[in-house]
Amino acid sequence: MTQTKLTVSQIAELLKAQLVGSGDAEVVGVSAFDIAAPNQITFATDGKLLEKIGVCKAAAVIVKDKVESPLPLLIVNNVERALIEVLKKFMPQLDKPSPGIHKSAVVEEGALVDPTASIGPMAYIRKGAKIGAGTVISAGCKIGQDVTIGKDCKLDDNVVVYHNCTIGNNCFIYANSTIGATGFGYYFIDGRHQLIPHTGGVIIEDFVEIGANTCVDRAKFGNTIIGAGTKVDNLVQIAHNVVTGKCCLIVGQAGIAGSCKLGNGVVLAGQVGLKDHISIGDMTQVGAQAGVINDIGPNQQIVGSPAIDIKEKLRQVLLEQKLPEMNKQLKQLLKKVEQLEAAKNDSK
Repeated sequence: MTQTKLTVSQIAELLKAQLVGSGDAEVVGVSAFDIAAPNQITFATDGKLLEKIGVCKAAAVIVKDKVESPLPLLIVNNVERALIEVLKKFMPQLDKPSPGIHKSAVVEEGALVDPTASIGPMAYIRKGAKIGAGTVISAGCKIGQDVTIGKDCKLDDNVVVYHNCTIGNNCFIYANSTIGATGFGYYFIDGRHQLIPHTGGVIIEDFVEIGANTCVDRAKFGNTIIGAGTKVDNLVQIAHNVVTGKCCLIVGQAGIAGSCKLGNGVVLAGQVGLKDHISIGDMTQVGAQAGVINDIGPNQQIVGSPAIDIKEKLRQVLLEQKLPEMNKQLKQLLKKVEQLEAAKNDSK
């Protein structure tokens, strides 16, 4: 593993940034504003951070606008975009897997592996599977019968892809995730739960990322579909026949029940739960731990369980905060009423 070293001037050139101050300092990494060392670059998107720039020890700071600073500044149009580019540059340069099939891997007759693909130790590729150019199948992965995996994908260690699933191009699936297991669907017949056969598959479109220990179940019929550009966090459950739009974000421990439909750009925050057979409209955001039990239109922000519009929820919270004082006032009013009733009775 090699370490990248760049001067501040070289980073400014990489980012096409305006450099204010010296560009001579050598940079070996990126760090947060408060803890950056003299050989690291940092960034600031918050005006409150920039107020503390005098005590920052970084080699330089990536900012959107020029400020008074004892440190060199790299002025860019979009700090977040620039940060991504710098982080890519300073990522650890790990050894790339060599093309070819490891001697301990098993590739069944009838499987097609592109010569530029890499099949790692103890991987198992079943017959009828197709592995595209430049794709990396890491150690211990199991690729089922008639699976298709496109080009330039990476499956981390111990990923399992069951039969008849399709993964597009430029996808990344992190360790220990499972694609295409049978969905959780039963009918109660003759006094017991009987599994419904799941004869469909899973389609993962291009540029999808799926975190570690996440499950995407196969469809009963048709396909479970993860739309292009969607990013799924660790420990997420996506049930049978779910269809997500493009560029969705699904955060850790979210659970999407069967046959839900998500529009484009939907965001599900951590621990969100969706009831089966509901639809979420384009660009809607669902807050952490929300429980969604009905269809939601596009461009909404919803929170709570059951989930409601965020403005309505804020009104409810404000009222709840007033309840102790309202209770106190109510008791005082009841006491006054009792006193008035007593005085009325005494005057008779």
